[in-house]
Amino acid sequence: MEKYIKLLSSVSHFNKLKPSDLLRIINSGHLKKYRKDKFIYHQGDPSAGMYVLFSGKVHICNYNCDGQIQIFSIIEPVIMFNELTAIDGGPNPATAIAVKDCLTWNIDYEAFEALVKQYPDPTVGLAMMRVLAGRTRNLITLCGDLSFRSVLSRCVKLILELSNDGTENIDRGEFPLADLAARVSTAPESISRSLSWLDKRGLISCDRQQITVQNTSALLDMVLEES
Repeated sequence: MEKYIKLLSSVSHFNKLKPSDLLRIINSGHLKKYRKDKFIYHQGDPSAGMYVLFSGKVHICNYNCDGQIQIFSIIEPVIMFNELTAIDGGPNPATAIAVKDCLTWNIDYEAFEALVKQYPDPTVGLAMMRVLAGRTRNLITLCGDLSFRSVLSRCVKLILELSNDGTENIDRGEFPLADLAARVSTAPESISRSLSWLDKRGLISCDRQQITVQNTSALLDMVLEES
């Protein structure tokens, strides 16, 4: 249990609480394991509560009527997700899928409400508000990109993000074509054409193993052109 207390203390909601308080919080929820490719919860289902990811990797996403997936965010340890339903008790706003074997901690709406009443320190509430604000900003940026950027521009922006502005190679195993397409709300074929276009012009080097940025400044200019 000590290792879970340490992990939970790394989350901004709880990092100022004493170990005894963290133990009580952990006991108020449940540790849950999910195998790779399993759904954690579905969009529109009753509140699944808040999760903290201790290990693994999770995609927060939605599906359209044609089965096309759109990835809103990628959750990696240690961070919480689906916090909105722990606040308002409403339906899950998106779907969560374990893309690696995952270990999570989960607390439902009623138990979370009881905890907030036990720990009225505004630090916890303020930390949650900051996380929600950050997610809202990301969604606003995503909506703007989908409305005003071409697929090529969205692809370039994603490459710069995943490569840390061209300083790191992008592992194709970690980010397969389908995931890249889902991150920019397009079909895999469109992403494939964009990568090929960029590769032929020497802006990136792309093979089955990795994507390497060759000309960061040119890619940045392409993103700025559609800002």
